[in-house]
Amino acid sequence: MPDFITAIIANLTAMSTGKKIAVLGTLAGALAVIAAIFFWAQAPKFELLYSNLASEDIQAIEKRLKEESVPYQFSEDKTAILVPAERVYEVRLKLASEGLPSTGGVGFELFDKSAIGVTEFVQKLNYKRALQGELARTISQFPEVSRARVHIVVPEKTLFSEQQQQARASVVIALRAGKRLSDIQLQGITHLVASSIEGLDPKEVTIVDGNGRLLSKPSETDPKMVASSSQMEYEQNLERELERKIQTMLERVVGPEKATVRVSSILNFAQVEHTEEKFDPDVQVARSEQLGEDKTTSRSESTEPSPGIGANLPTGAQGEAPRSTTATDSTKKNGITNYEINKTTTRTIEPLGTIKQLSVAVLVDGTYQTTPDATGKTTRKYIPRTAVEMGKIETVVKNAMGFSSERDDQLSVVNIPFETEAQEEEGSKFVLSDWMPLVRYVIGLALVLVLFFLVVRPIIKNLLVPSLPEAALQGGLGFAGDERATELPNKEFPPDLIAQQRVLQLSRDDPKAAAEMIKQIMGEAT
Repeated sequence: MPDFITAIIANLTAMSTGKKIAVLGTLAGALAVIAAIFFWAQAPKFELLYSNLASEDIQAIEKRLKEESVPYQFSEDKTAILVPAERVYEVRLKLASEGLPSTGGVGFELFDKSAIGVTEFVQKLNYKRALQGELARTISQFPEVSRARVHIVVPEKTLFSEQQQQARASVVIALRAGKRLSDIQLQGITHLVASSIEGLDPKEVTIVDGNGRLLSKPSETDPKMVASSSQMEYEQNLERELERKIQTMLERVVGPEKATVRVSSILNFAQVEHTEEKFDPDVQVARSEQLGEDKTTSRSESTEPSPGIGANLPTGAQGEAPRSTTATDSTKKNGITNYEINKTTTRTIEPLGTIKQLSVAVLVDGTYQTTPDATGKTTRKYIPRTAVEMGKIETVVKNAMGFSSERDDQLSVVNIPFETEAQEEEGSKFVLSDWMPLVRYVIGLALVLVLFFLVVRPIIKNLLVPSLPEAALQGGLGFAGDERATELPNKEFPPDLIAQQRVLQLSRDDPKAAAEMIKQIMGEAT
């Protein structure tokens, strides 16, 4: 057995019971504090697993975390669960495979287990619950929505149509911080709910947020207002897209966060239709032609006197004159030709949302030169960009925006220094949360060292130094010529320790003698 362990055991044996309890209790407490500090420094960093959970989801998730032996914590409002940072994604995948959290309540999995003896009323009620849950889950998938609930009212069918009531539905949406739903998204949710329920008109769907504000538009909304809202949203999207294109192109030239772009557009939403007809008289095309031919034959008879003497005889004395027949043939042709003049018909419908004019404003930062001064402090000097650089930047912007002089587009590119001091101060700001793991280790190590040097080390040192038995404390002063000094086992104890113990014992037994001894020692020293 090592000597120091033997010395510790011997010293503990020589101590009184009260002193043993005090020393061992102090040592055990110090070791317990050191162990607690070690575990505190090694405690995992918790991150958010899920927030804004319903009570049913919290209970189900807590049960699964206990089964998987995953450490977890609750937020102050008991609506969020935190787990160790290194296990966040692992736990999310496991819970998602089991359908947790089941946002919006139960869905059609309600019918996975069929029960015997269920009445028709209960079946209808379960179907409505499942449909409400499925719709709530679908609506909760919107990035702006944290959770949703759907309530459906489906009246019973009647024999008479005039007594039949309309189905209705209401949707309660809790939006995420800083998020909002556009009119297009609200219309989508309205038609989603209406299309999922038989006989539900979109006009009968009401959407409210968590504060009770009405989000859905009234049923008598003017179609022109709806169209205007859509046109405004289209215009904003066009401007943001142009800003993004110009910004990304400029940052490749001047550097990140060195340029700011703003675009303003004027769009033409008028629906125009042009119809144009052109005639070309020089080009004629025969459309139809009709040809006809008439043949006519005419006959005529004539009586001619006989030649010779008979022609000179009186009428009665003449004989019968010979007859002659003459035939005449005639032909008549006619034709009708219809001609079509060349004609071109053009019908043009101009698209909606064409760009009438673009106005683009661009701010470009210059360059900075850092120089140290005599005191060692660095100063930044602004250097504006040259006219050649600004001309190239203007050309780049024109190409990116699709500049057109026919539309009377406007472009303004200005070189101006940006305010960067506040950004630098913000960037150099000390954030304690970023250094928290290191601070945790430093504080833990400092506490361990303080406990070791102030508590543990003195106790161990006291245990390693042998204590004098009672006989040594009662053996006298131990000065030269004192016979009682030879009775002490000087070979086992250091002389300085023996002298120290005897002086203390003497001061307790005879204070006057101790004072005289101290005076004598001081006199000899001087």
